[in-house]
Amino acid sequence: MAESSEKKFNRNTWLLALWTGMLAGPIVWLMQFQTNYTLVPWACRSGAHFLIYIVFIIALLVVAGAGFLSWRLWQEAGRDWPDEQANVRSRSRFMAVLGLLTSALFFLVIIAQGISNLFFAPCQR
Repeated sequence: MAESSEKKFNRNTWLLALWTGMLAGPIVWLMQFQTNYTLVPWACRSGAHFLIYIVFIIALLVVAGAGFLSWRLWQEAGRDWPDEQANVRSRSRFMAVLGLLTSALFFLVIIAQGISNLFFAPCQR
């Protein structure tokens, strides 16, 4: 059984899912930030402020999805906190928990930026 679980946790799809859970939050936040920065002059000229809110909602959904992915990976790895053993199951637990925490942090960061969009119009200087 240990051999089959070790093979499962070493598969490329499993590792890709772990890395996706860890890195999706910061990457989506950067993309959302840059997209909003690019959209502001156009939204100011055209009056289409709703696009900024659409980008905000899409970013929240993607980061929430990454958090859910990390949560599922953590459940499959054993639902325990990472320990100090040097094996693939402990590594998987650590990366899944780190993905959960990273997703939660960047979810809050995106919300904080979205709140500022509610109070300041794109045309304000």
